[in-house]
Amino acid sequence: MTTATHLHQLGIDPTIAELVLPPGADRREWLRVRRSGIGGSDASTLVGLSKYTSVVELWMDKSGQLPLITDETPSEAAEMGQLLEPIVRDRFARLHDVSVELAGTYRSREFPWMLANPDGIVNRARGYEGKTCNQFVGHEWANGQTADHAELQAQWGMAVTGLPAWHVAVLIGGQHNEYRLIERDNELIEVLVDVSRRFWFDHVKTGEAPEWDGSDAATKFLAERYPTSLGGDVDIDPDERDDILLTRAKTTAAAKAASADEDAVKNRVRGLIGDGDRLMCGDQEIATWRNTGKFLEKRFRAQHPDLAAAYTHTVQTTELDTERLAAEHPAAYAACRARVLNFKS
Repeated sequence: MTTATHLHQLGIDPTIAELVLPPGADRREWLRVRRSGIGGSDASTLVGLSKYTSVVELWMDKSGQLPLITDETPSEAAEMGQLLEPIVRDRFARLHDVSVELAGTYRSREFPWMLANPDGIVNRARGYEGKTCNQFVGHEWANGQTADHAELQAQWGMAVTGLPAWHVAVLIGGQHNEYRLIERDNELIEVLVDVSRRFWFDHVKTGEAPEWDGSDAATKFLAERYPTSLGGDVDIDPDERDDILLTRAKTTAAAKAASADEDAVKNRVRGLIGDGDRLMCGDQEIATWRNTGKFLEKRFRAQHPDLAAAYTHTVQTTELDTERLAAEHPAAYAACRARVLNFKS
């Protein structure tokens, strides 16, 4: 089958997208091609919504600074997602009375840094993405919503392939399915094209690192990449010093103001509830103030000395003697302490 025939069979215009790899391509080759552009799963990272990957980590990957891992053992969740993928797809096709053709990897002709690897194409007209997630993030799909990462991936796929809509099927907690049909959003696609263009040409092509952000993914990546201090000073120029100190002063002041406002509104609510239980507006629950927090042992012992004595017993535990370890093996102890960032005033 020729590339043009493959594209036409799936309803993809060959003047809009080209086939880079066929379905079921070798994993090493797929990873190599994936690094030659930006894919739909990278879209959340680019706009700062990824919980797992920072934009700097993405830049390091696309610029070849991270190893091309081909034999990494997937996590249990990832492995189960792979095993359930055909089940989710087959159920979607059966319930919707459609066919889902497996798709390959495609590159946009107009925006050649943009790649898409759909899970399938539905009836030669729409893309398909299959997802699995645990019950703890099931709320992202509640009340007809679509999880942000899935919405972005679908719009990205439409930007690359030119298709007008995208089906998304998700299995939540291994027991409940949700289905969405996402229509093409040209305004959002324009944003994704612009953000990805700037990232690709301003950072990947130039080798200039993007700015660090404050995401959990960035913090985790830095902690794992630099777990231990090896000593030594790192010198910066006065302009960067001034920018760091000014930015920190502004954010510290803003955080203090926000914290004060939060404390004030909390105390306002406490004052309204008094010795009650709930703050209500008609049938709407605004807040609760209940005895559900940390057990206050000191208060309990003062108020109920007899009960405290009756329920007190000796517990033998096994614990690491960190004080002796630090004294006798200071290097090993220090290397396994968390790194703490402190600013000097």
